[in-house]
Amino acid sequence: MRLKYTLPLMQICVAIGLFRWDALWWKTTARSMDMPGPSPASQLLLSINLPLALPHALLSRHLYGWWDSITFTVAIGLFWYWVAMNIVSWRERRVAHLFSWRPLRILADIVIVGMGVFWIVVCWKEISHYPDERLFSVPTPLWYALLLGLSILWGMVLVSFFGYDCILSLPRRTAA
Repeated sequence: MRLKYTLPLMQICVAIGLFRWDALWWKTTARSMDMPGPSPASQLLLSINLPLALPHALLSRHLYGWWDSITFTVAIGLFWYWVAMNIVSWRERRVAHLFSWRPLRILADIVIVGMGVFWIVVCWKEISHYPDERLFSVPTPLWYALLLGLSILWGMVLVSFFGYDCILSLPRRTAA
């Protein structure tokens, strides 16, 4: 199968598996804790799909029950389809799969680069303010490093890939 179909389907399967793990985790921790906090599965799901974290945070409070999970799963499929299309576009033409109109393309590149910088700064602040008592709120420090590593990696990919595309999209002066 083609990459643009298999990558979204694989990510949807991963999301469904992590949603199932999240449900089981909530069921088991609800017996012993009042407010257990976010599950490791939901933390991993958001780290894998970090560019969708902010829209998910804004929309999830307005969606109830299964609608939140269904909407997020559909968004994950569409997002990874776009990632696959960017991979294909990069292999073929060395450009991102964005708008063809130059001003809109530059604006989209700048917004995506800004989002990558935002996530890098947030993760850096989290690392620099990591208190010792926080060690007990996550399963292990290795898990914490994995989640932050995925987030920093996403930020670096967004900044480098779309920053390069923005530089390529800028108008060039021709030598007279």
